[in-house]
Amino acid sequence: MEIERLVEAARGKKILFVGRSNRMGDDDIELFLDQAGAQRAEDEKDAPLGMVVTGRLLNPIEEQMCDDLARNGIAVTDIGKIEEYYAAKIDREALIGSLKLFRNRERIINLLHNPHIGDDLFCEILKLYDWEGRGPFEGDENRDVAGTIVARFYPEIERNHNIQYSPVGPFLVAAQCENRMLLEAMILIPDYEITQRSGDMWLPATLHEALLVNPNLPVETLLRFCDSDEERKRAFAAMHPSLPHSVQERLAESSTAAVLEGLARNPSLSGSLREKLRNSEHRSVRIAFLSHQPVEESILENIESMDEESCRAVGRNGRLSEETALGMVRAGKRALQEELASNTSLTGPVYEALFGLQNPEIRRRLASNESVPVEILERLVRIREKEIFVALASNPSMPERYLRSFSKIRERDVAAALASNPSTPIEILLGYQTDAELSNILKRNEAFSDYIRRNIGW
Repeated sequence: MEIERLVEAARGKKILFVGRSNRMGDDDIELFLDQAGAQRAEDEKDAPLGMVVTGRLLNPIEEQMCDDLARNGIAVTDIGKIEEYYAAKIDREALIGSLKLFRNRERIINLLHNPHIGDDLFCEILKLYDWEGRGPFEGDENRDVAGTIVARFYPEIERNHNIQYSPVGPFLVAAQCENRMLLEAMILIPDYEITQRSGDMWLPATLHEALLVNPNLPVETLLRFCDSDEERKRAFAAMHPSLPHSVQERLAESSTAAVLEGLARNPSLSGSLREKLRNSEHRSVRIAFLSHQPVEESILENIESMDEESCRAVGRNGRLSEETALGMVRAGKRALQEELASNTSLTGPVYEALFGLQNPEIRRRLASNESVPVEILERLVRIREKEIFVALASNPSMPERYLRSFSKIRERDVAAALASNPSTPIEILLGYQTDAELSNILKRNEAFSDYIRRNIGW
């Protein structure tokens, strides 16, 4: 490593720092000098000079000085290489101990901005950052730290760099990140809301709610929300699959509909709570139970007496076995059959049975269901109905040759469906850009947006 050789050559000599460094303050420069066995030079005449380190901003006089020193055989390197060297040599325990003792906010910020520090150490330092009771986008320093979190941990930052300083950035990291140490650190960020287009209360609307839908959230962190003063946070905690059964049972005693509904949505629900939730006095809890918990034989036996909302809830259930789903198809309840046709978790034989019912609404729902086998989708093409074509044109599982055929249909709704479909060939999507209405739809097509970013750079 070139920097190792340069630092070793400067041992016992002096190192001059010129220009501005945004990521190494005086404390860390002194620690680096200790690592290197060198002293800090006062100026270019301070002998014996072993190396010059340039910051990110040099004035013309400093640039000329560095050029002159380099011509005289003095090694000149940039601060980025020093940051990398320093990060590799950090005494982790000593650093964290020092930061806890002195709480130097500027130094903490500088360290967080050093990309060469490992993720685990970054998270330990982040826990020590003082947000000063303000949200991550209130103040330049908070904003920069939040942006650093997103740049480091958002998996698709190269393709979507605009998200780095957007309030959506930390929200997405909180919901998706697998680094448990980061999730523990993010709980210390003051909560904030983001604009939520959907009216679904079970979609997270704040940073902390986004953490609560992350299956990787450590149990110790999860438990901190169970006694929250905010009912929504207790409800989201109740829904988390890692919530211990003993805590689920304690929460069930609260009797608030939101918390009970959160439990009814929990994929790891305690068996002792099933009867309580299935027969809850709150209808929303009973409906959530039917939608999210394994369907029992007793429920199948009572399908005939179920109202439409309950039938639709069972039809949406993502945990239906093939045998159970086929039994529901045969039960003849139209609302139940329609929801099954939209359910993406079923098997081919179930979709085949639904197709055989020859019901227009059921077939339209099958046509838009991306889990339906291609063989059935191809048979749906032969029905030659506009609504079926629109549904098929929006289906990402539709084979390309059919999507190309649909693009020749002179129907506005079919074109709009193709514009929304991430599987539509890119040359067809590019042709829609000149149409104002279709262009707006294209902006929401992630595949098209990715293509534009990669190839055009918008």
